[in-house]
Amino acid sequence: MALTMHDTKPIGLCLATQELFDTRRYLLNFCDGLILRGDDPRLKRKLELFKRDLNTFRSRQKFLEGHKAVIASNIDKIIGLADRYSKANPEKVSSLRNEGKILIQKVLDVDSFDKISQLEADFKKKITLPIYQMFTKDLRKSDIRMV
Repeated sequence: MALTMHDTKPIGLCLATQELFDTRRYLLNFCDGLILRGDDPRLKRKLELFKRDLNTFRSRQKFLEGHKAVIASNIDKIIGLADRYSKANPEKVSSLRNEGKILIQKVLDVDSFDKISQLEADFKKKITLPIYQMFTKDLRKSDIRMV
């Protein structure tokens, strides 16, 4: 049996969301790969202006609200994707669903990027780790070889 992108989506989404909790790196390194290596001067200028705006005190709240929305949406998607594991792990999926709802509420209640980063450990422990455990258990049952 082959491993598909659909199979890896829950764990991939966890890893992508985990990156969003590292708000210090997000704020400091926003689009640096594209800006620094960019050969399109118009795009480079737009990104530089956007990044400057991202790091100003006046605009930070606007970006914070969008950042919180993306994290909450991703956690919601992860919870939805976890349903595929519910037959084999009903208690774990139920716990994940509850922890996800609590974490979404915490994310929506924060008032700074620093407070988002403080939730990263909770996300790893209560969302990423259970998803990874169910993912690997599912792979073992499917007889798919892991590296």
